[in-house]
Amino acid sequence: MAIYTIGQIANIIGISKDKLRYYEEKGILIPRQNDENNYRQYDDKDIDSVLAIEFYRSLDLDFKTIKKLLKQSNTEDIECILDEKYNGVMNEIDRLNAISNRIKNAKKGCNDIKKYLNKFIIRPMAPIKILGEISDYRFYNEFEVIHENRNKSDGISIVKSLKKYITFTEKGIESTKMFITKDIDFENNGEDHDILQYKKCVYTIVQDGVHNKNVMNETYLKSLEWIYSKSYRHKGIVILSMLLMEYDEGMEKLYLEVYIPIE
Repeated sequence: MAIYTIGQIANIIGISKDKLRYYEEKGILIPRQNDENNYRQYDDKDIDSVLAIEFYRSLDLDFKTIKKLLKQSNTEDIECILDEKYNGVMNEIDRLNAISNRIKNAKKGCNDIKKYLNKFIIRPMAPIKILGEISDYRFYNEFEVIHENRNKSDGISIVKSLKKYITFTEKGIESTKMFITKDIDFENNGEDHDILQYKKCVYTIVQDGVHNKNVMNETYLKSLEWIYSKSYRHKGIVILSMLLMEYDEGMEKLYLEVYIPIE
């Protein structure tokens, strides 16, 4: 049987000597040692082992699993391991797709701020499902309700899951609620009262609305003025949601989306 050095094995298989040493550290490749010079010695069986390791690593199997497979395995064992790995990969793909969508939405938010800050347009409000309710954003003692619904919120952050629901008349604000929500991709047929959707809204973006009540009062008055100037009729509802946060010398600035349903 032919004997090979670590350099020869590396050249034959096309990997680095450091990688071969790493496989040794992990206990999945155990070459013999030359008693005279203490050099590693590899044979054909070691080459087969390295090729098998490379195959299993291409499937992203961990070293503990590979060590087990190299010692004793059959088709049923391998299929079971691959089923588990496949399910894990698909779950990770779903997680990364969700992150990708949230990044896209955040980028869209940046673009919307440039276009619609303190400006009014007509746009629909995409449907959202109400998962729960708290008194207000600063009522931290009620955040347990948010945590209870985290498994339903598709991993969305707390600030993005909260929507402020305000009712008003010409005299001013009547009531406020803070809904815990998640986005959905289907329209409500009217049967689900936990889904909010409005096909026609006055839309704008305001800065720092959470901390500066004057901003919201000014926005309220300007919104009514704009609505009446266009001969629209409001429904006495405002929905606020956090769009983006930025910081200036450590001071937080919030950008809020404002939806006012009209008819």
